[in-house]
Amino acid sequence: MAALSAAVAVLIVRFQPVARDYVVNTLRQRYKSDVELGDLHISLFPVVRATGDNLTLRMSGDKSAQPMIVIRRFTLEAGFIGFFRSPKRIRKLTLEGLQIRIPPKSERKPREPGSGSPNIPFILEEVVADGTTLQTLPSDPSKAPLTFDIRQLTLHSVGKRLPMTFKAVLENAKPPGLIHSSGQFGPWSQDQPGDTPVSGKYTFRDADLSVFKGITGILASDGAYSGRLNRIEVNGTTDTPDFSLTLADRPVHLRTSFAATVDGTNGDTVLHPVHALLGRSAFDVSGSIERAAMETHKEIDLEASARNTGLDDFLRLSVRSAEPPMTGRITFNTSVKIPPGKTRVVDRIQLDGTFTLNDVRFTGADVRQKIASLSHRAQGEPKETGDSGVTAEFAGRFHLRNGTLSLPGLRFDVPGAEVDLTGQYALQSGALDFKGTAKLDAKISQMTTGLKRILLKPIDPLFERDGAGTVLPVTIGGTRGSPSFRLDIGRILERK
Repeated sequence: MAALSAAVAVLIVRFQPVARDYVVNTLRQRYKSDVELGDLHISLFPVVRATGDNLTLRMSGDKSAQPMIVIRRFTLEAGFIGFFRSPKRIRKLTLEGLQIRIPPKSERKPREPGSGSPNIPFILEEVVADGTTLQTLPSDPSKAPLTFDIRQLTLHSVGKRLPMTFKAVLENAKPPGLIHSSGQFGPWSQDQPGDTPVSGKYTFRDADLSVFKGITGILASDGAYSGRLNRIEVNGTTDTPDFSLTLADRPVHLRTSFAATVDGTNGDTVLHPVHALLGRSAFDVSGSIERAAMETHKEIDLEASARNTGLDDFLRLSVRSAEPPMTGRITFNTSVKIPPGKTRVVDRIQLDGTFTLNDVRFTGADVRQKIASLSHRAQGEPKETGDSGVTAEFAGRFHLRNGTLSLPGLRFDVPGAEVDLTGQYALQSGALDFKGTAKLDAKISQMTTGLKRILLKPIDPLFERDGAGTVLPVTIGGTRGSPSFRLDIGRILERK
């Protein structure tokens, strides 16, 4: 027994330099890299076990300070027979402190003609690489690299040149949360890493949206993906039961289903499109979002649209009152721009588009009565006081900047009256400031009763214009909850 132990010890001593050369040469050939290896310790009995420190792989001829792969420590385990047959079968490879740095295409040397992937004579049955950092470098040096912090990572292989199955837990920076994912990865494309196939599914839970100034809510997401690293097609859903804007702090349930194309080498995303449901109101969003735009203060440009969907959910999200000031149906098309900055999203967002509101009913009794009174008088029925059947229609263009909504061409219709307005609406305070012209079906005298009706008849022709019974310059002020409607006497005198 002593003689056998001595023989094994001699074999290990003589085998270690050979094994070291084998590891270095194999990695050099497989990854076309310059390889450095610190200490390497090997035991052959009762199982083959190798432990190494400070393994680095650097692209051939690359003298930069950052190598392509860094492994602080690795441990390899294999059965004695399986390790010494071809292909070699390694039961488990544990990697500690793994850092992978993928350079941009401009730094990768093109493949030489006829140089295919080398035939690597081993199979890794299991790889455990918890605490891995994966970083892809952009072609533009002014941009920050895309970094993935992988808390847990386990891969399994079933054969050479076949994809590895994986399970991973990733830490998402913004919004913070853990992404659990499983699927298949590879075979690795050594010349063009972006062409490496990848597919799988994911779950994302408890993502706190309040890290983005101006919005709050806890998001959950599920989905599946497939493609190649530089073009991953993702289909999924999100659910945020308590989504709100800090402007109003009124939570509304937000759900989305989406299809997107993601470049896994830089994180850029193309939405085509996102179908969203805010409460019971549906709308679509499409466009491109540069990776980490929200936290790195880069401009976001999107397009949003809705067709004949509920109005009250949008208002509930943006006003502080217990109930929305209006109900009805909305159709809109708008560009959405979020410039870089550190202020709240709601203060930076810019909108430019068109909209229509149909079947609008005001929820406040005072406002509803004022609108009904306008409609009845405009139809020549000043004695009517009921407000239950009066609805309004709106249409126009809008521009949102710095929390102020500008409406350069707003049309407001109720039965008997058509009002054209230009002005502004302040989202935060709810202040209204509009001027325009009201065209009424009734003549000026028909909007009153008794002696006034008789006295005003002679001046009816002064207010008749463009086929309307009465045309009046009007001003709307006050707030969204308590608007004021009044005649602009100054403009009446100027017109005469």
